[in-house]
Amino acid sequence: MSTHVISQPHDPQAVVPGSDEHGSLVRSLSTTLPTALGNLLATIVVLVSLVLGIWSLVATWSGHAGSFLPFFQVTVAATVVSLNALYARRTFSYVITLIGAILWLWVSVTPFLPFFQVLLQAVTVVIMLGGVVFSTAAVHLSKQPRF
Repeated sequence: MSTHVISQPHDPQAVVPGSDEHGSLVRSLSTTLPTALGNLLATIVVLVSLVLGIWSLVATWSGHAGSFLPFFQVTVAATVVSLNALYARRTFSYVITLIGAILWLWVSVTPFLPFFQVLLQAVTVVIMLGGVVFSTAAVHLSKQPRF
């Protein structure tokens, strides 16, 4: 009885495990920033979020809620973007979350028909949460060695 080992032909187009696990968008977002610049950008995002949140709170409590951004949307967007910016401060991968939050706030104050309002808010929230997923994957990818 003999044992034969049949080798598989090497396909140069074959995917090496872990090499193309993430898309090109995640790879491009996973480039690391200098530590000081990353911390500065994350701090600016958090401070702007705090200022917008306080301004919206004051407008709501003073009875002029319609004169500024809605407090609920500002609170949710500021929390998601700030936490994401702090987590991904070594990369600028939280830019998608930031864009989604800005679009969500814009859709929240723009008068649309109710159906379109709900549809656009759902789309912008999905963009914002998709940005969190991209950011998490980019931070994970940035911690891996690049060979």
